[in-house]
Formats: sequence, C-alpha cells, structure tokens
Amino acid sequence: MDCFGCCPKALQAEAEKVAANEAQNAMSNASKAAPNTQNTMGAGGGNSILSQALNSAGGMQGIMSMVQSLSSGQMPSPPSINNPTEFKQKAAQALPSEVHMFSGCRDEQTSADVYDTSSFGLPADSGPGGAGGACTNSIMLALTENPNPTWIELLNRMRTILKEKGFTQVPQLSSSKEVAMDSTFQLAAASSSTKALLIGINYVGQQGELRGCHNDVLQMKDYIAKNGYDPASMRVLMDDGSNMVPNRANILDSIKWLVKDAKSGDCLFMHYSGHGGSMKDDNGDEADGMDETMVPVDYASAGQIRDDLIFQELVAPLPQGVKLIVIMDCCHSGTILDLPFSFKANDQNTQNYTNGMTLPMNGNFNWQKIFALGMSMLKKYAAGTSGMSATV
Repeated sequence: MDCFGCCPKALQAEAEKVAANEAQNAMSNASKAAPNTQNTMGAGGGNSILSQALNSAGGMQGIMSMVQSLSSGQMPSPPSINNPTEFKQKAAQALPSEVHMFSGCRDEQTSADVYDTSSFGLPADSGPGGAGGACTNSIMLALTENPNPTWIELLNRMRTILKEKGFTQVPQLSSSKEVAMDSTFQLAAASSSTKALLIGINYVGQQGELRGCHNDVLQMKDYIAKNGYDPASMRVLMDDGSNMVPNRANILDSIKWLVKDAKSGDCLFMHYSGHGGSMKDDNGDEADGMDETMVPVDYASAGQIRDDLIFQELVAPLPQGVKLIVIMDCCHSGTILDLPFSFKANDQNTQNYTNGMTLPMNGNFNWQKIFALGMSMLKKYAAGTSGMSATV
C-alpha cells in the first residue's frame, strides 16, 4: 500500500541493518549451496536423479528439466525476446500454471495509502470504508462498475480512476501466459476448487504505521466470497490482535498452505496490502540490481521477504491447470513475482494498444533465477531430500 522507502529514517535504518545481515548470510549460503555438477549430475547418475525428480516434482518438472545440460557443465542459454517462439516455449515449460498479478505501481514507484476512500464511490456494502489502498480501491471500483471486463478494460479503468483521484502510480499486469488482452477477466471458474490468502499489515504501534490495510483485506475478502471463493478455504493474516499475525514465518507458511496440493482446475487467490520494499540484490539476478520485497510485521528482526523467495514458494510449485490471481497493493511491486509477460498501463502503452493484442514478453524476465532454482532442486533430490524449499 504505502512506500517502505518513504517511512521515517529510524525505520529505514533498522531495515538497512537487517538487509546487510541478510546479504552477508545469502553470500555464505550461496557459496555452500553452489552446485557441484560432477557430483550432482555427472558420472552417469544425472539421468536417474532427473527421472526421480521429474516424477514427483509437480510444477517444478519443467524448471528442472531445463537444467539437464548442466550435467555437461554447460549453463542453458537464456531465451531472448528476439526469438519469440523459443521464449514462449521455454516460458510455458518453466511455468506450466496460469499466474496473473495486478500490481498498483511499477518497481520504481510508490503506492498510495488513502486515508478516506469514500471519494472512490464504492457501494456501501463493499467493505468497511475509511482508509485503504489506492490499488485495492481502484480495482474494486472498476469491477463494481463492470463485473466482466476484458483484461485491457480493467487495466485502463484502474488507470483512469487513479488519475482522476490525483495518483500518478501506474497499474501493471504480469502473467505466466501470453494472455489475449481483449479476453474476459475471470476471477474463478464456477466449478473450480478455491483457496485464498489475504494479508493486511498496518504495522500497528511501529514507525511507518499505515491505516487502511485491514480495510483492504476485509473488502477484498467480501468481494471474492461473492464471486466464487469458498470462505471456508480462506486464510487471513492481519496485525489486529484477532487474526493470524502477519510475521515473516506465518506469511511464508501461509503461502505454502495456499499452493499445497494444488491440482489442475483449482483457482487460487492472494491479496497483499502493506509496505513494499526495494533492497539491493543479494545474488546478482536482477537487471536493475534491486530485489523487490514484502515487508512482514516483524521485518526489523526477521527481515523482509525477497521476490526470489516469493517466486520460489508461490509460483514455481504450481502444476499445469492451476490458476492463481495475485493483487499486490504495495510499493515497488511491478515485477515482484517476476513473470515472463507484462503490460504497464501507462499512457503510451494504452494509446498504442490495438485489438487482438496479447500480453507482451518481459525482456527482463529472470531466466537466471529459473536455472538456479532448477539446479538447487536437483541437488536436493541428489542429496535424498525433496522438499520445495530450495535455495535460490
């Protein structure tokens, strides 16, 4: 919702200290976890390890099969958008599930915390009112006005609403698939099994306290319950003293809960409203040198949650046929899931849109992350373990 980088200096100093420790630990872990391709895949053992891994890895099958060439010590060549056919084929292989993320702003932008959302004109029964996030309220109003928009209609209306309310932030859609932007946006299929995770953090009593994140979650929970999601299969994390505490451990555990046992036909949903951060990349896999982050309520002691880890735990495990929709109402969230197709709803892109257009390829898609994750998983199988928590 609001910008972690714009919080008071004391809060920033705490975060920077934790970030420095994280970076040092990450370098140490990376050194320890660096794959020995000879031991892991060589000496004729690679094929059996790969076979074992691919038979039991669910959505990770494609990612691991992409690193078979590591058995000969050669890192796979990352596909280029200059070769669209290969890029799209590899993207489908790496990410077989259907993942779509709406973010309230680009990576370099901040997202507004609105102290009075009544100006958005949402219906009285749409939620508690009061404070809230600009992204959440713009998408809610757009869907209230038109419950069955196309992807481009939804993005354009969000952008118009934000501009009308005086916000400069640019909504963005990212996806694992080459979506036809004039196809209809659908939250959940009528016959699907559903599961939803909603996280709202106001950082109560801390510097940089927010006011509207709980309202965002309550409003979104009510909306998805009216649109195909089973309330009995929802998990809510809020720092309100009543719900599960949105600390780092609980957020990561809840993400694992969301994707656990996901199967073809399932529809999953995740909504996050809170601080978003941007930290110096700790493993050299970001084009801009920065990792985007979620900021748990205990960030000062436990650290922020980097985009690499979010991708690993939320996106990578999903098998083919699963649909996941994510709404990130926080700063620096444009590419926090790092998906291979994306569209920024700025003036130039919306003006250049033509009927029949598909979601453009993301030239900054992080193939290095894909390869590292696949190799890490193969190492775990070679070591006799098969948990999802790989080291990226």
